[in-house]
Amino acid sequence: MKQFTTKYRLNNLILKWVRTSILLLSVLIFNACNTYNDPSIETVVSYNVSYMNPNQVSIGGEYLKDSISVQVYNYKSPQNMSGFTVEFTVIKGGGKVDQQIVKTKATGKASTRWKLGLDSFTQLIKAKVTSPEGVILPETTLMAHGILPNAWNEVDIYPLSNLFDLAADTVNHISWMISSGGIYKRGTDFLDWQQLYIPKLQSVRGIEIDKNGVIYVGTWNGELYKSTDNALTWIKCTNPIPNRPYSFYFWITNDGDLWATSYDTGLYHSNDGGKTWTNPANGTDKNDFITGIYRLKDGALLSVFGTSQQLKKSVDNGKTWTSFEFPKYVGDLYVTEKQVIIVSDYTTPSNFYVSDDLGKSFKKVYTVMQNYATGDLRTNIQKLGSSYYIAVPGTGILKTQNFEQFETIFSEPNIGEIYIDHTGTILASGWGDKSNRTFVYNHN
Repeated sequence: MKQFTTKYRLNNLILKWVRTSILLLSVLIFNACNTYNDPSIETVVSYNVSYMNPNQVSIGGEYLKDSISVQVYNYKSPQNMSGFTVEFTVIKGGGKVDQQIVKTKATGKASTRWKLGLDSFTQLIKAKVTSPEGVILPETTLMAHGILPNAWNEVDIYPLSNLFDLAADTVNHISWMISSGGIYKRGTDFLDWQQLYIPKLQSVRGIEIDKNGVIYVGTWNGELYKSTDNALTWIKCTNPIPNRPYSFYFWITNDGDLWATSYDTGLYHSNDGGKTWTNPANGTDKNDFITGIYRLKDGALLSVFGTSQQLKKSVDNGKTWTSFEFPKYVGDLYVTEKQVIIVSDYTTPSNFYVSDDLGKSFKKVYTVMQNYATGDLRTNIQKLGSSYYIAVPGTGILKTQNFEQFETIFSEPNIGEIYIDHTGTILASGWGDKSNRTFVYNHN
């Protein structure tokens, strides 16, 4: 099937920042009418104010490509519109304008250049217009975005602002994002995401990539698709959980096996790329669900079971599971390449534990305030180079190299999940008051 892409760009800017500007942020209409006792006298003044060239994107500390402008019209009686006073005031971002107070020309237009600041990704200017007679027209706010180098950017631009899941293919140097039920491919920079229009893939929910570069996508209606050619074509797999037309969670262990689960459905397993599935667990675990799954080098499986919040191990490929005595109430699980097991407990504050003997013993290494209101089932630990990055809801993002010394590199309580794309860009979804935001560390 032929596939089409649409680029989400904002303006042609300096260097590589290419975007399409959005003209006319808002139109505010204000009637400045003289009051007459005689109703037969017609009102001849009706001002229309347009604010132009907002919502541009540039690099923090640099000028926007286009000037920002205010255009005043009198559409009841066209005339010379000079002499209006426009006052531009920076209210967010730390930038500045070349001229704070500008008079309109005969055309009714007043413009100035805006040099963005380095305080925030979203930057705002208030524009206040006063007529020659001293009548104050309604104020408005113009928005621009300044990409902050080597800093965290709080992105509110769609589709990145609605990041739901992300998978990176470091072999083929491609990253794929799920946003608002669609699949997007990363372009030249962290704001450039190209949507893939695939009619048979509706309401996409999750995405994973195996060690061979095969992409798997799960949907909200219980289906699973895969692509072996970098998303050019898609093959429908057998539904992981039979007779369930609803969403599910799925993971891929390092041996390429697929695992799926949902609340009260148990664990489902496929070792043939999603063609067939089995429900291996028996007994009480059949009605449980899991949170993440890891295959150890000796073939054993590790997972956290949601109902009991216990770390469990299986040596028979998921048929039976035994619990570790400690720690209990596990919230997160991660296993390093060296088979070091990292878990955090589901308490407030939360404690991190490390086991370097495959779970025979655990050592508490760090305590941090954590808020589990996100309710997510995905692991919040990612590795980049020799460092590990941990998203801690209620605190922000931690960094560690040895799980002994921890550093808070980003303080943000409204944090959700953490991802790292194929370029090494770190992204974290927002939560709560920041649910329509994505935090991106721009290292360029």
